[in-house]
Amino acid sequence: MLVLGLWLLAPAAAFAQDAALQVGRGPHYVGDPIAIQVVAQGFEEDPTPEIDEPDVVNGSLRFVGVSPSVSSSISIVNGRVSRSKEVRFVYQYELIADRTGRIEVPPFRVRQGSTTRTTGAGRLDVRGVPTTGMVDLSVELPEGPIFVGQKVPVGIELRIDREAERDLLEYSARVPLFDAANLRFLDEPGSSQNVLEIETAEGRLRLPATVREETKGGRTVLVLRAERTMIALAPEPLRAAPPRVVISRGTRYRRDLFGQRQPTASERLMSEGRPVDLEVIEVPREGRPPSWAGAVGSGYTLEVSADRSVVQLGEPIVLSFLLRGDGDLSSAGLPPFDAEGFLDPTQFRLPEEPPAGLVDEEGKRFEVSLRVLDANVREIPALEYAWFDAGSRRFETTTTRPIALSVGAAEIIGADDVDRGADVIAAPTPAASGTDPEARAPERRDSLASSGANLAIESRPERVLEGAGRTRDAGLEVSALYAVSVALLGFAVFDARRRRRDPADVARLGALGEARKGVDGAGEAAGLGRVLRELVARLPEAANGEYDALIAECDALRFAPGGERAEVPAVLRERARRYLDALEAGEGA
Repeated sequence: MLVLGLWLLAPAAAFAQDAALQVGRGPHYVGDPIAIQVVAQGFEEDPTPEIDEPDVVNGSLRFVGVSPSVSSSISIVNGRVSRSKEVRFVYQYELIADRTGRIEVPPFRVRQGSTTRTTGAGRLDVRGVPTTGMVDLSVELPEGPIFVGQKVPVGIELRIDREAERDLLEYSARVPLFDAANLRFLDEPGSSQNVLEIETAEGRLRLPATVREETKGGRTVLVLRAERTMIALAPEPLRAAPPRVVISRGTRYRRDLFGQRQPTASERLMSEGRPVDLEVIEVPREGRPPSWAGAVGSGYTLEVSADRSVVQLGEPIVLSFLLRGDGDLSSAGLPPFDAEGFLDPTQFRLPEEPPAGLVDEEGKRFEVSLRVLDANVREIPALEYAWFDAGSRRFETTTTRPIALSVGAAEIIGADDVDRGADVIAAPTPAASGTDPEARAPERRDSLASSGANLAIESRPERVLEGAGRTRDAGLEVSALYAVSVALLGFAVFDARRRRRDPADVARLGALGEARKGVDGAGEAAGLGRVLRELVARLPEAANGEYDALIAECDALRFAPGGERAEVPAVLRERARRYLDALEAGEGA
């Protein structure tokens, strides 16, 4: 019965959360991957527990993957049914030792929710491998210094003596440079059947390679060569341990049933190349053109196109840029648009920041929306784009082609212009104004001159007071004088406050007030469009998505068949009013 009781307690013990560290069996050698496992048991099936990896001194740890497993069992003892489920997670790692001797593997920590378990530490002995001249691994780099952002070719060559190649069982090559921080590598796709395999912290690289034979010291050597492109991301000295290759070579063989040689004994041999020590510097600050935006390389070109060439004042123009060049396009951008050699901020409303681009097969593409603020603009001018040529160590500049524009000036609409009473006479706008030839500008009469009002000044007081004395008594006159005095005092206070206001705010409110009158008085869609365009010409910050939608609807009504005199729909006028209300409240600017 005691044995049965212990057996029943065993499943409960198995389900308690636990984490253990397991190290693959030796012997272990410098430069060879060493299998490390972290086994977590008794945790919940979901979510997968998180694991904190320690730092290993004199070695590098690489995560390979995690394998979850769930097993269920049913047992019947004396007619009693019991069910159990075991959840197990196995985390796979590879450890590469950098030196011989004892290597300490610190504990791992496994976490799931509020539950945390820690493994024990591990220890392993690492042996050295005899060096040999029958194999060699080298890394080819240009002489420094190199520049941040420069594309630097890197050559990797594995040389194996023909004699060693005949007995070669396997090889393991490692280039610590490929694991260095602040570096990025580019690999061109290749169709070569030959591959050079390199072990890195991120996994095994399979680089397309070429094969050739050389004769060195009277011996034939097989050379396997691969290439990568390196880009430095920071101006820091670049130092890396020597590249290392370890081969396993058969020393004794036997024949199998098919006459093939099978190794019965082998030896391990190693070779190290030279360490990497390279200076990385910034692109020179002296002589940098204002239009330089991080491009490093050679042969850069910039193409610009516009989505339209005929616009009204204040309307958006979408410019598309295509940047090409032999360099790292991912780090190359556009300069600030108000930089010298680019666009004039007094003529265009420019974005605050250059747009982010997208790299494709043709180059790097950018898109940006601009608005014309000056009716005299006749083109998107030729734009300068600068890059730094790392070969010649100097800045170069290319220039885009200009793009012709036809800009229609928005007509200025005043309060008197939208008064559609008897004092307004429609007259054609002069063609020289650059506006729509069919649009008509209101011609105003002298309202005061034609009103018949008597503006003569009477100098005789009795004449002035003659009528008032007959209809009002002295008390009313005194009250009226007090009222006028108070009104004048109030106006003086108001005028003093107005003068102390920010002139920009006064101008903005004035423009919005005129636009509001124009919106209320516009009878045709073309007139409403002119009012809105004039507002944006005076207040570029008023251009937003609602403005574009209103202009598009006005133009659609205006250019529709028979729509030259299309009246403004009530719904459209109300939208324009709400748009102005939002601007005045500071919501759309």
